[in-house]
Amino acid sequence: MNKGTLLISLDFELFWGVQDCHTYEDYGDNVIGGRKAIPQLLELFKEHGIHASWATVGMMFAENKDEIVSFSPSEDLRPSFDNSALSGYRVLNHIGDNEQEEPYFYGKSLIDLIAGYPHQEIASHTYSHYYAREAGQTYDEFDADLKAAKNISVAKGYDVKTLVFPRNQSKKEYESAITNNGYLAFRGEEEDWIHKIPINIVKRMFRLADSYLNLTGSATYSIENFKSGELHNFRGSRFLRPYNHSLRFFESLKIKRVKGQMKKAAKKGRIFHLWWHPHNIGINTEKNLKNIKEILDYYDELKNKYGMESKNMLELAEEINNS
Repeated sequence: MNKGTLLISLDFELFWGVQDCHTYEDYGDNVIGGRKAIPQLLELFKEHGIHASWATVGMMFAENKDEIVSFSPSEDLRPSFDNSALSGYRVLNHIGDNEQEEPYFYGKSLIDLIAGYPHQEIASHTYSHYYAREAGQTYDEFDADLKAAKNISVAKGYDVKTLVFPRNQSKKEYESAITNNGYLAFRGEEEDWIHKIPINIVKRMFRLADSYLNLTGSATYSIENFKSGELHNFRGSRFLRPYNHSLRFFESLKIKRVKGQMKKAAKKGRIFHLWWHPHNIGINTEKNLKNIKEILDYYDELKNKYGMESKNMLELAEEINNS
């Protein structure tokens, strides 16, 4: 029987991921706090032998604004969202010129720090935090965005080979663009009855409840579902919600829910894919890191008892392709 796999991916996006819905005033502390938490998180990963994929917005590789523009697609191939606020390009005239001036948007020093730790993969979160299911944008624009992400990563010494769709907006029709741009795998959306609910407010309500109570099962899956040479969809199993003071009395239930899914994967030789954003732990950092440590301590138990293994997305894809 296959050994269980703990797959961890992080949506590493700084303010690119929230520029359409937040301001520095209401969310800046989360982003800057997330930057400060990354070294602590990396030390935790090192201590527990955790392999992780850091899905990085391509613009964060740039060391100044000119580089962001030079690696960007031509203007006619930038995302033409019906809602123009969704496009990261709208902020270019308002941000500083480098990471020292503008730590909310530039991240090359952090990328290099992460890559210097063992078993940490630098993956892609598209070039511009591209929303693949939003109205107005096209296949060609998505393809151009992936090309830009690939080009800037290679220019900076990294060849990204796995992808995480921003806000998990995976799209079947766009998978050929992923393959054509040299990516081996991506993280798709969870597959359960909650994600099929058409009304967003109802969907969000049930997703929140499912983080504390078992409404959808383990959401694990078998490595035998994948075939060598195909594009692999390592769909998410659980978003690790950040500490919420209003729900503090339910924190133990949230961690118990994650542990239950991990145990199922370990016992049955299946894959459990846990994910979050660094900015999720940018406030209440100590409490969030305590929760992560408890999860990783439990991984150590499962590794010792059932042989569970930690892998990043690229390692798992290459294992499947070489089998």
